[in-house]
Amino acid sequence: MGMARLVRSGSLLLIVGLAPADAGTLTHGQQESAAQDDTPQQPEKVQIPEGFVDVRAGSLDIEPITSEGPLPTAGYDQSPGNGAFLQSADGEFRLQLGIYTQIRYNANWRDAPLGNDPGFGNDDVTRGWSLNRTRLFFEGKYTDRYAYHFRTNTNDSFDTELLVAWGQLKISDQWSLRFGKQFIPLSREDWMFPQDLLTIEFSPNNSTFAIGSSLGAFANYHGRRHRVWLSFHNGAFGGRDVFPSPETDTAGTVRWEWNFVGDDWDVWDDQVGRRGRSRVMMLGLSGGYQGKRVEVTEGAKQAGQVNLDLSFNGDGYQIVLAGSATWVEPAALDSFTNYGFLVQGGYFLTPMSQLYAQYNLVDPGDQPGELVAFNSLAFGYSYFPFAWTNRWKFSAELGHLFEALNDTVVAPSGALGWLPADEGGQMYLKLQAQFGF
Repeated sequence: MGMARLVRSGSLLLIVGLAPADAGTLTHGQQESAAQDDTPQQPEKVQIPEGFVDVRAGSLDIEPITSEGPLPTAGYDQSPGNGAFLQSADGEFRLQLGIYTQIRYNANWRDAPLGNDPGFGNDDVTRGWSLNRTRLFFEGKYTDRYAYHFRTNTNDSFDTELLVAWGQLKISDQWSLRFGKQFIPLSREDWMFPQDLLTIEFSPNNSTFAIGSSLGAFANYHGRRHRVWLSFHNGAFGGRDVFPSPETDTAGTVRWEWNFVGDDWDVWDDQVGRRGRSRVMMLGLSGGYQGKRVEVTEGAKQAGQVNLDLSFNGDGYQIVLAGSATWVEPAALDSFTNYGFLVQGGYFLTPMSQLYAQYNLVDPGDQPGELVAFNSLAFGYSYFPFAWTNRWKFSAELGHLFEALNDTVVAPSGALGWLPADEGGQMYLKLQAQFGF
């Protein structure tokens, strides 16, 4: 997800992807209070935090359990996130560690453009291996009210950046406040960990319209059937800016979600939809605006986006329908609107084996130029060796693009799988091993 595509599309982010997921968020406040209510008051027992799961932009809670004897100061919990931990003897301080990587074999078939392309080559058939991303996690708490999260990313060029860094105050069982750098709660897909995607890579919609991580303040409300995120931040990739910076955007975003069937929020923490999950349906609505603080002569002066998504989750399946409209006002051109649509679904044939499919439409709308709509299909298979984590996964995926990529608003990307082409009919094959702890 590079700066070039954001300059090209000038967009704020967002695909609204309501995606059934399954690595569970701990129920905010309710699980904790229920556990406390059901547990007899026995002084000789102590509270041990368990299942410390980053809930992206929501409030982060820890479900307490009881144990005889002293607290362990180190160990490993079988959890969807970062299971290895260090903690103080009284349990007030806890650090959880995790890492995963993705090793990928890529093959692409296209009608390559004439001429030398140093970035993508000029072969009709392109093959090779890549270490797509390696992410290292440090997350934990100082008390039950104060939490923190740090995440680094190393890409296939072995460049490392601080991707996420935030501190959080839990105000109540329903409200939390967070400051720092994080992914913006607009698009559910861009907000997902790559380990928890349905497909091998983020979608073309996300690649074209995503904000990425940004620096600012974030508030979250979490109720039984509704949850809301409000954020004020630096805008698209604003987390990388220094002060003062004329390139920094000022942005405000909001996302509202409604579980209109069922009240289990855990299933939306990933896009996988494993067996044994609740039957839940969710409606999501989000929007945002960003603008430059100073007058600019190139790029986008301001942009906005609205999104609507609908998700279905059941016992071993999930379906996501997501649509977005992105309005852009360039510095030197008339304003225009792009549109995006995503539908995807997966089904577990066995508790460990899944088939999935995804369709993407990225429409240039009234953007100036000889542009056509981007249409792609992807089909895949994933095998999960462990029931409690998505961090170990082996996948194979085949994709087809109907149009010439160079005539669309989607930028070429080796990670995405689509390379420059003046003719349609492009295909890719990806094989990926994802592993970590």
